[in-house]
Amino acid sequence: MNHLSIHALEDFPLIRPNDNLSSIIIDSIINNNISIDEGDVILIAQKVVSKSENRYKDLSKINPSKEAINIGESLDRDPAFIQLILEESNEILSTDKNVIIVEHKLGYININAGIDRSNISENKNLVLLLPENPKKSATYIQSQISKQLKKDISIIITDSMTRPYRAGITNFAIASSNIQSLIDLRGEEDIFGNKLLATEIAIADELAAASGLLMGQGNDMKPVVIIKGFDRSKYSINNAFDLIINKDDDLYRF
Repeated sequence: MNHLSIHALEDFPLIRPNDNLSSIIIDSIINNNISIDEGDVILIAQKVVSKSENRYKDLSKINPSKEAINIGESLDRDPAFIQLILEESNEILSTDKNVIIVEHKLGYININAGIDRSNISENKNLVLLLPENPKKSATYIQSQISKQLKKDISIIITDSMTRPYRAGITNFAIASSNIQSLIDLRGEEDIFGNKLLATEIAIADELAAASGLLMGQGNDMKPVVIIKGFDRSKYSINNAFDLIINKDDDLYRF
């Protein structure tokens, strides 16, 4: 493998609850005159997956608990929004600097439990949650697209994240299907013949970050990206969801 090509699907339609996302992606591929080959990787922004799965919540219908009200008062934040954060989290790790960092119930460490208010509706009360089971979502989309196109493709669902000790956000993989998401190079040799002792590469995250160059984070409207030329077939397939590490092994939580 010595090159990759990255293609964003232009004019991708707005996704609504219960839309057949797999069929819409296939239609868009056809409309963009892109030929899908064996091994192509289709990267999908989490937001359109959540929209198709109707992961909306109406803040006006949320009954905040006493805990949510207290936190909301201390941070000058909407208690209904705080209540959703509590419901989507295992625990709140920090509220310093008026930023709510949590361990999401899926295991991710993120801000506001990944609850999104941008690019979803003119209704200011609506917010969007992460997919309930992104691993299942990725597997389903992969099987549907592979079956309909008769091609062995891979799927990565992406989201954006902050990083410890680094400014800015970047795309990462929240789940995948049929791809080598984590490549373990331990035991292999470097260019000088030294055995690698601790090198594991988060391939799905690297591909997700590359897709972010075209997806954008604002009004770009390019939530689906196709990467061609990726080949790490000698390594085992694993799911990007399983890149989440537990608290005891986390280097950044003391």
